[in-house]
This record gives sequence, C-alpha cells and structure tokens, in this order.
Amino acid sequence: MRFSQTFCVAVCSFGLALFVGCSSKDDTRTFDDKDSQASAEAEHGHDHAHEHGPNGGHLLEVGEEQYHMEVVFDNDKRTLTAFILGPDAKTPFPIEGESIDFDLEVGDDEHEIPLAAKPLEGEKEGKSSRFVAAGKAIPDSIKAESDLNGHFHLDVGEDHFHVDLEHGDHDHGDHKGHDHDDHKHDEKAEAKKADADKAEPAKTEVKKEAPKTEDKN
Repeated sequence: MRFSQTFCVAVCSFGLALFVGCSSKDDTRTFDDKDSQASAEAEHGHDHAHEHGPNGGHLLEVGEEQYHMEVVFDNDKRTLTAFILGPDAKTPFPIEGESIDFDLEVGDDEHEIPLAAKPLEGEKEGKSSRFVAAGKAIPDSIKAESDLNGHFHLDVGEDHFHVDLEHGDHDHGDHKGHDHDDHKHDEKAEAKKADADKAEPAKTEVKKEAPKTEDKN
C-alpha cells in the first residue's frame, strides 16, 4: 500500500515537471533579424525630424510621412528654398502651383514670405518640387536657419497641409488643416472675459433669517 502511494506521488511529480517545462518553452521568445529591423524602423521614425535631407537642409514631415519638405537657407545668397520630397524623403515630388507661403512668426505677428516655383530640370510644365524666396523677400533679421520660426502652407492635390518649422523650445509638429487664427481668436475671447469679470462688481449674499416661533410653554 505504501509502495503504491509512493509510486503515485512520483508519477504526479514527473507529470507536473513535464508540464511546467513545456509551458516555459512555449512562452520563451527569441528575437531574430525581423525584430531588429522593426526596432530600427521605429527608431528611424522617432529621429526622422532631426535628419538632414538630400540637399543638406532641415527635413520636415508632411502629414503622417505622406510627403516631406526639406528647408535650406543660404545667408550668403539670401535665399530660402523648400524642396518637396516623397515618402522616402529623398525623391523629388513635383506639385502644382506657382508658389507656396511661409509665415514667419515674430512674437504675436506674422510675416508672409512667398516662395516661387523653380522647377528642377526635367520636371513637367506646371509642376515643381522646388520653391525659392530670395533677396528682399527675406527680412534682414534672418541670419541663419535657426531664425526661421513659422509654418508653411502647402497644397498637394486637394489636401492642404500646415507644416511647422520650429527651433529651440518650440515644437509643434505637422498639422493638416490647422489655422493659427483660431489661437488668436481664443486669446482675444479670454482677454475680453477677464476684463468683464474685473468690471462687474462683486455680489454680496444677504442671508435671510428664519422666522421666529413663539414658545407656547
């Protein structure tokens, strides 16, 4: 009888050990080249905004990497150039339009800088992947690319993109259909509300006393 109990315990222990071993083996995952590639792609996407384009300029994402824009500023020649690139951030992507606008933000004011189409060699008539502003179109206060804080207005087909170019502590990213006028409108509305609150006299509450009841006793 004692032998049978010992035998049963031994069999159960062996079965449990076998089950745990199989489960541990199934839960173990080894990382292969595909995992390394996926990790590298994620890292690439995170650092993409800090890369330089094929012309050595500042690379910006347009939309969710649908397109890219490379911004090149040359202080000696006093030129500001925007190159429109495809999803790979390398291939020129010509678009229709005679110009695109860059709104330079200076404090609460904006200074519009138009960049005229200057097609690269071989690009079809009416399309351009390069847009340039030069000379007096660029304010004298702009001495380096780091002085360029603002946003581009870019139309690609029926889509309108608002592409921010920010330096320093400002980083707004890219927006589609975004309008800075909404921010100004909200700020003005808040200022008016604050003035109205100051002008309105403070209201005092008058507490009404409860009617007294006669004590019949």
